[in-house]
Amino acid sequence: MILLTSVALLHNQLLVAVLLIALGFLGMLLQRNAFSMVFSLLLWLQGVGLICAAYGQSRGAWNGNLFFLIIVLFLLPLLSMLTFLIIQSRRSRELPLSKQEEVSEAESPYRTFPDQGADSGG
Repeated sequence: MILLTSVALLHNQLLVAVLLIALGFLGMLLQRNAFSMVFSLLLWLQGVGLICAAYGQSRGAWNGNLFFLIIVLFLLPLLSMLTFLIIQSRRSRELPLSKQEEVSEAESPYRTFPDQGADSGG
């Protein structure tokens, strides 16, 4: 009876993991926003980590838990650094654009110069 309970638990964990991986994959395919892509990748990795942890729990081995710890300890900080770099790049792109808009309003390309008036002939 205990074996059937553990098999059902494994199937439920694998079902949730496959759903997380599918949502992450669809998010990576359908999103154009960099933040959404990073969070979709996080969903994807959580699904993979859940598969590793479920494998370790069902087999009574440390292999699955070790793979899950590798995912958490190495990949998630890298993804958080990627998120930080995306935020910084957006901030650096937004600041010069607002300053350029102020300058472009002052110097319009349609202003007339003294030699281009109606009397200049051209």
